[in-house]
Amino acid sequence: FISYVLKTFVEHGADEDILYVNKPHIGTDVLSRVVISIREEIIRLGGKILYETLVSDFVIKNGAIEAVVTDNGKSFACDHLVLATGHSSRDTYRRLEGLLNMEQKPFAVGLRAVHPQRIIDDNAYGDISEDLRNKLGAAPYKLTYNTSTKRGVYSFCMCPGGYVINASSEKGRLAVNGMSYHDRASGFANSAIIVSVDKDDYEDRGILSGMYFQEEMEERAYKLCDGAIPVSYLSDFKKRKASVLKAGHEETVGKAVKGSYKGADVSAIYPEFINKAICEGMEAFGHKINGFDMDDTLLMGAETRTSAPVRIVRDETFQSNIRGIYPCGEGAGYAGGITSAAVDGIKVALAISSDDVVQ
Repeated sequence: FISYVLKTFVEHGADEDILYVNKPHIGTDVLSRVVISIREEIIRLGGKILYETLVSDFVIKNGAIEAVVTDNGKSFACDHLVLATGHSSRDTYRRLEGLLNMEQKPFAVGLRAVHPQRIIDDNAYGDISEDLRNKLGAAPYKLTYNTSTKRGVYSFCMCPGGYVINASSEKGRLAVNGMSYHDRASGFANSAIIVSVDKDDYEDRGILSGMYFQEEMEERAYKLCDGAIPVSYLSDFKKRKASVLKAGHEETVGKAVKGSYKGADVSAIYPEFINKAICEGMEAFGHKINGFDMDDTLLMGAETRTSAPVRIVRDETFQSNIRGIYPCGEGAGYAGGITSAAVDGIKVALAISSDDVVQ
């Protein structure tokens, strides 16, 4: 299904090179236009998009979905309900608790590491001409490491020539993410450097314990700089001390970040076991990419939303314990990115159409 997904993106405005390059890249600037085109196609085919509309309740009868109720009091009858909420729809998780069978799953949290793109390119391309470098474009990387305590540390959502962005969606909480425009020309590389966590790493507060853990880390990140992105130099992070951005460095940092930022002690966001794992991982990655663990490496947080902290259980027909409800995509715990979520959506659609044929 991956080729079908990529072809669909191209039909709606993405560059054709994503059909044949090894690591397809659409670009956030292009993707926004692709999404608009897909939305318009859905409407043309008879679909409706309801903005600022919250599902507030589910009507269940004889173990099957009968309708959904929205916050404006309207009810929508349905035999099939696809729950493709995304992994940040925490209000929906709260509503589903006790209704749908869910299970905790491992996830990962950490910080965004920012380097001059030149450092990454030097490692990837070596001693080649500037003309050839320009043709090859900004280089990516993928890094993994197991710490001395057997905890996984790895890069995630690496953005060559990209930006760190404030991706917060809730009042009083701060989460960062990364993005690259199509040209990947910011001059900086960033990636999440994340540490694997599971239910034994945080307080047991029920099935949504992982979500509560994420929320607590985001609240700490928000309070550090009153909503601005907290930034530390790696050298200060190792000492667990606040960073003051060096004279003349603020403008440089601004080229790598979208949104407000401020020097801070980002080690205050996480428990010590996560800080230790990040330090150990960064040192190991410095042996793989020269300069990766240099003192001036920038760390920004909190990177908490790499994947859903729960999985909504579904059977071989893709349905939950309530007939007619189909958990789907990242929010349901069955995907980890744009393409894999699209593929999961196709599988759910085929399951629904197959069910209709049988009936």
